[in-house]
Amino acid sequence: MSIWITRSEPGATALAESLEGAGFKPFKAPVLRIEPLAFEPPQGGFDAAIFLSAHGARLAAQTVKERFRRAFAVGRRTRQVLLESGIEATAAEAESSEGVLAKLPDLADRRVLLVSGVGGRNVLGPGLERRGADVKRLEVYRRVPVFPLVDCAEIDAAVASSGDGFRQAAGVWFAAGGAPELPVLVPSARVGALGPELGLVNVIECAGADSEAVLAALRSMKRECLI
Repeated sequence: MSIWITRSEPGATALAESLEGAGFKPFKAPVLRIEPLAFEPPQGGFDAAIFLSAHGARLAAQTVKERFRRAFAVGRRTRQVLLESGIEATAAEAESSEGVLAKLPDLADRRVLLVSGVGGRNVLGPGLERRGADVKRLEVYRRVPVFPLVDCAEIDAAVASSGDGFRQAAGVWFAAGGAPELPVLVPSARVGALGPELGLVNVIECAGADSEAVLAALRSMKRECLI
């Protein structure tokens, strides 16, 4: 059973190893490449730092770790990267900006640092500002589209880890002549809601973007003979 891993590195390799160890056949062909940016953190200290991706945590954690009192992560993968850098962080249960907002304490009149990539949904910053927080954004990478060659006949399902990745993967899939029935595993209902717009009709929501959540969904699909 061949599973197309569309997420960027190093997450693609980590997921491929987990899938292979569980008896699946990973096809690693990322559709986005992470390009680090030169960055300079804003001056002063912060009451909280919020890391919106594992990439942001990986690139910025060591530089900013002495600049904040508390750390928050958008999900389990991001929290794990922060732990590896010696930073204890609270992870949102729902891996989304809305999930982070629901987890945060009252940050009115507090300085908050958002660590992210360029672009994105821009939900968390305005949401915190409406609550009275002083928000500074630190963009440490950009996502660059990649157009891998895929053999649609050899792919049984795909894994997309973000909205941007899902959009790019859909374009690659249909350009290669793929069918709309391809099962696509996504990390949240928000990302899954893009399916109809993108023309992919068989979207499976995982309980997050980490390897354990993807494996649980794949095993469930296999038991139900969906793949």
